[in-house]
Amino acid sequence: MSTDAQMHNIIENRFPEQFEEIQKIFDFAKISEFHDFLMRENFKGGFFSKSDAGHVMDRHILESLYHVYLIQKLIPVSRETKIADVGTGPGLPGYLFYCLRIFPKLTLIDSQKRKLQWLEKFHTESSGNRDIRFLYSRAEEIKEKFSIVITRSTIPYPWSAEVMSLMLTSNGYFIPFLGKADYDRELENKILEYSGFEPEKTIYISELNFLGMRHIKLLKKVRNPKYGYPRIWKIVSKEIKEQNGKSSIDQ
Repeated sequence: MSTDAQMHNIIENRFPEQFEEIQKIFDFAKISEFHDFLMRENFKGGFFSKSDAGHVMDRHILESLYHVYLIQKLIPVSRETKIADVGTGPGLPGYLFYCLRIFPKLTLIDSQKRKLQWLEKFHTESSGNRDIRFLYSRAEEIKEKFSIVITRSTIPYPWSAEVMSLMLTSNGYFIPFLGKADYDRELENKILEYSGFEPEKTIYISELNFLGMRHIKLLKKVRNPKYGYPRIWKIVSKEIKEQNGKSSIDQ
């Protein structure tokens, strides 16, 4: 079982230059409890493969923590910020927003209940309240608007931007967590333009090089999608298969 002191040491050793800032904004007790939940319920929930189960701290907790740390440095995140994590599984990376000392209005979304329902049960029992929303729905079915939408390992990028385009408020951000930059740039530009996004920044995260290449994109929603966008999922999924689309992150 992890403890606050163990979590303190792990994070400090992995991110020594950023540790002081990380310690100020994150509640290490929450992170420890979340890690213990993932390890304890992994078999029942089917969160990770056998080969991945021994790397939960590095590949999932620390990676997600650093992404959240980076986002809140780039974009103001307050208690009133509405954030959605699409395809969250057992809460990765979205639950790390809840682990902030001052956490936003967080919605965790996944169309499959198998993993997320275990997190909902854990969170309700451990926190004693319902300060996170859990939605079991496909992204294209959601009508609500959010200030920030993130995704880690669900629909391949850049198609993920198209699918999420209607979930964002004006000037809101879609932030995909990406691995190798092996997507088609011409296709990316077309989808972003047609979906109403302006690419604001691409950040390659050298602090996560121990996992391989990691980067994020800040895509700002500046206009409504063009007529016919986003396309129905049947068309998008067919195009992904034709382009041999891969997972947006190499795990």
